[in-house]
Amino acid sequence: MPGVGRFFLSLGSVLLSLVLGAAALALALFFFPDTTLQLHRWARSMGEMVLPASWPPHHERVLRAVADERLIVYMGFVLVARIVVALAGLPVSRWIEARKRR
Repeated sequence: MPGVGRFFLSLGSVLLSLVLGAAALALALFFFPDTTLQLHRWARSMGEMVLPASWPPHHERVLRAVADERLIVYMGFVLVARIVVALAGLPVSRWIEARKRR
């Protein structure tokens, strides 16, 4: 059964990162609207650079949905939240391992 606990701990970490990423994006939109606008403009330019207009229309629809600038910015905030959650969980993990050794 230890594998089940690890699975749910991992799943909880991912869900926490998604929620923290959304909260961080909302706070950035509220407190730093100009910076967030710059992030969206950068994501749009990256999407246009990656997706040239030479794709067939049925592929381009899907690619544009995936490369939407809002999704790219949200994914960036979620990645930062994943790093923060991992760094915050590191001392707890080491503490639990130290307790097991005793």
